[in-house]
Amino acid sequence: MGTAFWLIIGGIGVATASFLLKKWKLPRLPDVSDEQFLRLHKIMFDTSETRILEGRHFVARHLGLPDSKLSPEQEFQWLAQFTGFATEYEVGMGDLEDELNEMCTDAGLKMPASFPATVGELIHEIAKAKDASQIE
Repeated sequence: MGTAFWLIIGGIGVATASFLLKKWKLPRLPDVSDEQFLRLHKIMFDTSETRILEGRHFVARHLGLPDSKLSPEQEFQWLAQFTGFATEYEVGMGDLEDELNEMCTDAGLKMPASFPATVGELIHEIAKAKDASQIE
């Protein structure tokens, strides 16, 4: 058996271990319905419901989590424990930062001084950038 075979088996093993780790930890993260998410987000920020739910889906997809597991007050560092291996979290967060930077640039806005700490703050920044790019 060649080296390529063992690399493939190792890759499958790592992916399986990450999947099982996420599956094992995810039930500890409470579900948040769309209605509850919207209510909590509206308390914190003034953003349209459509933008909020789009942003929630966008963030969840990049972190590899179900939409229903995200809540506006959750801090990204805390969510790291539910995203599988650390590298998956780092890649997802890097992609989110790149996407936000691109959205802000396209809208002619300055990137926030520091990356938003919570899901709600990031969704608010994404919504501002999308709203500003539609005005132009």
